[in-house]
Amino acid sequence: SGYALPSALLTLFVVVLDHQILPGFMESLGVGMLDKSQIWNATTYVLIFVVVFRTKQGLSRFWEGTGLLHQMKGEWFDTVSNIVTFTITSKSEKEEEVRAFRGTIVRLMSLTHASALEEISGTNMVLPCIDKYGIDADTLSH
Repeated sequence: SGYALPSALLTLFVVVLDHQILPGFMESLGVGMLDKSQIWNATTYVLIFVVVFRTKQGLSRFWEGTGLLHQMKGEWFDTVSNIVTFTITSKSEKEEEVRAFRGTIVRLMSLTHASALEEISGTNMVLPCIDKYGIDADTLSH
């Protein structure tokens, strides 16, 4: 990856510096005083820290995304609930039209939610929705 090349070049530079340009450079830094177990322990601690940090970041992003998806679902449910509630006061002579309107709104919001989840997934999955064939062609064409 992009980080391997700079690290390798830095290592090569230090080795060449120690062997060719300034012999004894590593001993002057105190590296010669470290034994192999100390170097192994230091490397292990750094590696563990990096793995734990990355895992924590990944889990944090996952749970934030999950929370936002649930929030989106809740907002759309509230929207449909409000629209259905507002139609309660409609006149009784338009009861069939109100029932058809409610069914259309529920189907459209189900289709919208499924479409949003399909877009977020990044794959070609098709999610189920509530009776999308119950929506007439004129409504779907908008």
